[in-house]
Amino acid sequence: MIELTSIQKSFDDGHSFAVADTSFIVSKGEFLGLVGESGSGKTTTLKMINRLEEPSSGTIIVNGKNILDQNPESLRRNIGYVFQGIGLFPHHTVAEN
Repeated sequence: MIELTSIQKSFDDGHSFAVADTSFIVSKGEFLGLVGESGSGKTTTLKMINRLEEPSSGTIIVNGKNILDQNPESLRRNIGYVFQGIGLFPHHTVAEN
């Protein structure tokens, strides 16, 4: 399970937000698609879930544990992550990538 509660991310000390007050739960076995315009915070949200970015505020729980209490490398080894474009092989299917 992945649970985000009131997540925010600012890169300029709170003057503007890449992600603002975002909350959702993804239960085991569920799929979630983040859809939005370029610059709407989709990639930043995903990066915060696996600690490539740290949230400015809020809580992210993965499998019952706060991500900030976990070693980032250990957390990432248990989360699949596909990079946009640069890390994809065009001759592979979605599952193969």
